[in-house]
Amino acid sequence: MTSRSVMARIIRLEATRRRPDEVLLVWRRPDAEVRAAVAEAKLEPGDKVICAEWFDDGPLPTPRWYRDRLTGEISDDELRNLMHGVERVRDDDRDPAFAPPPFVASERIVEMTDNALLHACIGVAT
Repeated sequence: MTSRSVMARIIRLEATRRRPDEVLLVWRRPDAEVRAAVAEAKLEPGDKVICAEWFDDGPLPTPRWYRDRLTGEISDDELRNLMHGVERVRDDDRDPAFAPPPFVASERIVEMTDNALLHACIGVAT
């Protein structure tokens, strides 16, 4: 194999590993460290990760990748917990481990997907 064909193959393999349209939802207990919760997930640099708080008793839901509308695919309990966490962020109770929210012009916010909005609120830098 030539170095050119090896590089082309590496580029193709890396492209298949990326998930540009997907978001990983990781759960943690209230006030638990974001970095610790995300540390166990298998991630690549640039993956979109949302770390939400689980306020219910019982075990945490397992981390899961979502492609389209996360809010259309999760259970009612997960959605309730997710929205409770977003409300905490709205009330300026934002964990410093979250990625800084991107600047988005107000007229552009309506064009963002649900997953992009959730990532802007409680997304983790990878």
